[in-house]
Amino acid sequence: MRQVAIGVALHNRVAYLPEALDSLLAQSFEDFDLILVDDGSTDGTEGVARAYERRDARVRYLRFAERRGMVVAWRTAFDEAAASGATYFAWGSDHDRWHPEWLTRLVSALAGHPEIVLAYPLTQRIDPDGAPLAKPARQFETAGIVDRRVRWRRLSRSDSLAAGDAVYGLMRAEAVRRAGVFRGVLSPDRLLIAELSLQGQIRQVPEVLWCRRQFAEGSVGRQRDSLFAPGAPRPSARTPAWYLHARSLWTTYAYPGGSSLQLSRGEVAGMVLEYSVAYAWRHYGKSSAQRGLLSVFGWPRWVYKRVKHAALLALYTVLITLRKAGATPCAERLCARLTGRERPWRRSA
Repeated sequence: MRQVAIGVALHNRVAYLPEALDSLLAQSFEDFDLILVDDGSTDGTEGVARAYERRDARVRYLRFAERRGMVVAWRTAFDEAAASGATYFAWGSDHDRWHPEWLTRLVSALAGHPEIVLAYPLTQRIDPDGAPLAKPARQFETAGIVDRRVRWRRLSRSDSLAAGDAVYGLMRAEAVRRAGVFRGVLSPDRLLIAELSLQGQIRQVPEVLWCRRQFAEGSVGRQRDSLFAPGAPRPSARTPAWYLHARSLWTTYAYPGGSSLQLSRGEVAGMVLEYSVAYAWRHYGKSSAQRGLLSVFGWPRWVYKRVKHAALLALYTVLITLRKAGATPCAERLCARLTGRERPWRRSA
């Protein structure tokens, strides 16, 4: 039985696949199985993957005849990889690049530290050609925080958590299983990281050990197609990820038997409210939905500014008219007699 299992979902990235697999198989920590799950690729991925399977006994290749979507592919990668009884599990990709010490450092972060359920490194983003991008690594961890409520609050409110980075870290396989693996929601990686934080702490190794290839495409809208099989039921275009997460968290943790965590309904309600409000705030602050909200809530400010401008312009017109009519000099002479000063409203007077 291997200590580590790595599951990789493949789909039409054959140009980058050899580099990704070479970097995974070149790890200094060699006690791992590598399970490749091909989600109906049509670009030559199968030939490359089978060649690696023949070359290295640690590699096993599975193929779907047609695409089933990322949720099924990622769950299958976990189920097949973890079936061996490995203690630790990680997802890999068919287009990224790993440092040879990646697995060694992450195993060390977990071994002997049962309170840590997930360890992941700093990330270097690269372009499709492999050149580094000028994007600083996102930094987030909850290591050392024993109180589950404090961990949850930090994760819910954090603007620095990159769930897409953390989900490629090394996790305790049993913790992933208890967290539901990869649920059928939008942004399932973020929900998984959140549920893992309920079980234990997240540690970020302060070294750049993973290069994440960045492509032009990528949005929640695209997930509605990529996460699910063609023709399969999927969330409505009007259903945001934060609502799906809130509903999943409530149904999982608020009812008996849904989770091994001992949480009261009151605790779950507070937890779900805090998470969903923070997530919704970020969602509407970053996405195109912000413009829609501003178009609704921004109109009173627009009206106020226009009315204020019109009122000031009218006042200016009245004052100019009075001056031209000779009323202003009379008012200034009267004010000077009463106060003993000429134009007392001026600071220089």
